[in-house]
Amino acid sequence: MLYLSVDQGQLLTGIIAEHGMQGMWMVWAGWLGTFVVPLVFAPLWQKMDFITDNQFLVFRFPGKSGRILHLFRAIYVGGLVVALSLCFHLIGFARALQLYLAIEPSTSILITGSILCVFALKNVFDLKLKMDAFHAVVYFASLIVILFSLWKAGNGWDGIFTFFEKQPEKRQLLPSTENSSSWFSLVVFLGIQWWSCYLFDGGGPEMARFTAVKGKKHAVWTGLLPIAISFLLSFIVLAQIFIVLGLPHQNSNPEIQYVEQIFNTIPRALKSLVLLGFFGMFITTAESMMNWGASFLTMDAYKAYVNPAASEKKIRLVSFGTMVFLSLVSLIFALQIENLQSLIKLTFSIAAGVAPVYILRWIWFRINAWSQLSAMLSSAVFTLIYPTIHDLIPLKTYPMAESRVLVVTLLTTFVWVLVTFLTTNQSAEVRLKMLPILGSRISFLKRFALAISLGILFLGIVAFSWKMILNS
Repeated sequence: MLYLSVDQGQLLTGIIAEHGMQGMWMVWAGWLGTFVVPLVFAPLWQKMDFITDNQFLVFRFPGKSGRILHLFRAIYVGGLVVALSLCFHLIGFARALQLYLAIEPSTSILITGSILCVFALKNVFDLKLKMDAFHAVVYFASLIVILFSLWKAGNGWDGIFTFFEKQPEKRQLLPSTENSSSWFSLVVFLGIQWWSCYLFDGGGPEMARFTAVKGKKHAVWTGLLPIAISFLLSFIVLAQIFIVLGLPHQNSNPEIQYVEQIFNTIPRALKSLVLLGFFGMFITTAESMMNWGASFLTMDAYKAYVNPAASEKKIRLVSFGTMVFLSLVSLIFALQIENLQSLIKLTFSIAAGVAPVYILRWIWFRINAWSQLSAMLSSAVFTLIYPTIHDLIPLKTYPMAESRVLVVTLLTTFVWVLVTFLTTNQSAEVRLKMLPILGSRISFLKRFALAISLGILFLGIVAFSWKMILNS
């Protein structure tokens, strides 16, 4: 939930411009489960020594089925999911480059994709750590420039509320009583999406942060720090978005309007610094995603199943090749996608119904490899076919993206639970492996309940804070 990139600013600008503050529940709903990873799963990952979270699958799911899931997820996530995530960041920076250089959108996407391919070839972990620190410094310097420039252009504190004065209905956090579509979306965000699409167990690129520290307390604090940063930055970024939306504009796409207004207001001499700041956070995030995808494709697919005897030099070459491949695939996706909001909602749907498997597999030992495999496959298939059936079901009067999340969640859950009980029960063997790491299922559930309670409290604080700000 970090707000440290130009693409996040574009996404939120598009959401607020279209839906007002009610649309922010799509993002804020994630706060409900935000403490689960640091308080529940970070200490568990810290006990294990895996290069990628995918290797946990071979440990958790015994036999041939575990190896099949391991290979499938390496290719599916390492190839498709990572490419979609890269595409999100690629589009965000390409728009900044487009406005800075005054070039066509397709040209800026091609240039950005080419830059990504070049950086894939120099993406060495030790060098990345040093460059990430430099990128962060440049970004925060550019953020100060952006805040000062927008504050000045928008006439200070008053400029924050200009957008809502022009469109007062978008100031409200809750929909009007007669707006059934907006209430439906809100129910999906708060009742389904946060646990069905958001709430994973801390695997993915962030898992390495938990395994790298010493001790449970360090793992917990490693998970809590990004939450604190996100909370503070969310107020700063939303304030500048409000100013952007209140300024006169010509571009009909509010996502692009975010970048356009920034470059229109900052001094000419500082535009290069701001572009470098955007680039720094883009390349830092993109390289992390490429490292994650390349480790899946290289270590979990190529080395594990194609060439177990591969030398370190060979592994390095394959890794660089997979990062270039991911860059090219994300470039192809970027050329087909018009706005970031539709892309993020698509990724929510692809994950719908899958997230509970990732949580429950730690304590429900009856879940097996076929359970997770069927969940991943069915959510993808149902996501693809849903647009063809939306007008044929009772939910056709409601927004398609939210309806899709609901339907895909129900269908995917039915499929993986059914598969769980129709396939071999390996719970006795799994219990022997998992209990030494888990400790006690009762303590797990207590920590989980505490994390959710804190999430509810935190969401209440966020909503109450914005209600007070907007009504001031």
